[in-house]
Amino acid sequence: MFEAIKIRIFGSQPTPSVKDNKLEQLIQREYPSKAFEVKQKLKRIKSDSREGKNRISACILKLSNKDFNKIEFYIDMSHIDFRDVILQAEYPRCLKNGFNNKGQNLKNIYLDDWIEYSIWLDK
Repeated sequence: MFEAIKIRIFGSQPTPSVKDNKLEQLIQREYPSKAFEVKQKLKRIKSDSREGKNRISACILKLSNKDFNKIEFYIDMSHIDFRDVILQAEYPRCLKNGFNNKGQNLKNIYLDDWIEYSIWLDK
């Protein structure tokens, strides 16, 4: 809710935060019968911080769309450039329409991306 207001007023692009317990919930929700295996795979993710690793992990879970076999693909992609994974998961409309849009259109794109990601995160 607060992020949506910031987008509307300031036009700033939000940055999601995924805590350890939220990541655990996502793993259990998306892969209930393979949670242990998913956790093992996600250990391969490289990041300078716990928050970054959790964020990339959540993005990989979203992009994999409950397909266990896609997890490795997105982990490998994150090793090349983690931003590719984050952009596709968190900011798909910005990626498609470009970040060079100005004004209200950009705010709407940010808002739509944020709403989509938030809904997925909190299912």
